[in-house]
Amino acid sequence: MKKPIVEIKNLKKVIGDKTIIHGISMDVFPGEVFGFLGPNGAGKTTTIRMMVGLMGITEGEVLINGFSIEKNFEKAISHVGGIIENPEMYKFLSGYDNLLQYARMLPDPVKKERIDEIVKLVGLEKRIHEKVKGYSLGMRQRLGLAQALLHSPALLILDEPTNGLDPAGIREIRTYIRKIAHEEGIAVFVSSHMLSEMQLMCDRIGIIQDGHLVSVETVGDFVGEKVNTVLEIEPIEKAREFVEQTFPELNPKVNGAKLFVSASREKVPSLVKVLAENEFEIYQVSSENSTLEEKFLEMTEGTK
Repeated sequence: MKKPIVEIKNLKKVIGDKTIIHGISMDVFPGEVFGFLGPNGAGKTTTIRMMVGLMGITEGEVLINGFSIEKNFEKAISHVGGIIENPEMYKFLSGYDNLLQYARMLPDPVKKERIDEIVKLVGLEKRIHEKVKGYSLGMRQRLGLAQALLHSPALLILDEPTNGLDPAGIREIRTYIRKIAHEEGIAVFVSSHMLSEMQLMCDRIGIIQDGHLVSVETVGDFVGEKVNTVLEIEPIEKAREFVEQTFPELNPKVNGAKLFVSASREKVPSLVKVLAENEFEIYQVSSENSTLEEKFLEMTEGTK
């Protein structure tokens, strides 16, 4: 098994007499996009700020590539690129000059070819030589992403990376984030409120609620492989009884004029075939997966 890029061990934050983060532990591995979800005030940004040394840790530790963010900050943070909240830029400089200025701060020189490559990847070629004060929020997000990638980090931390982007821009950023994770082996840690986007973007999801880590699962496990299948079928009550006897694990239920069953996607064709062979009249079959949004709301509302 791959060694994790990020190891968070029993992380705790206390401010005054209030515990903000209650001893959370999780790992983030190279080549994966890890989504960090939670309602407002759940502790997402506090956790991220502790991960990058912007806020002190009360208890526990954060290791990045094996280096402690508290005990060996410079070595740990040298492996990290990120945008925490909104990217801050010199607005009187062009986007390109901002990248040059940032590149000068890095211990290893950044080649012009690397800058040009990153600019192209985030889609700013046409506007990169304009002053940042004329950029939209979405363009500043893209420039911030370019800045975070200049030194080829092992870990990329993004807080609301698609904030302010139009649908085409969101898709571009999502595609690139997945590409750099899967093809270049970078661990990407993403916090966002856009649950439908996180479902498309992430490999694993961690949910935080009131400072407690509620769950860490793959997206597939989280939303479940089962689909809710709805059949318009007659005679409906006999169909329910038949399915209950033949496929009791599908938990058939009647609601109005429709029969609802819970089945894996692979099971649906055989179910429909058996019903048709037994002379039930099937007028319509529709299936849909549970969404991350549904599961997220169910889980966070259930833990209040």
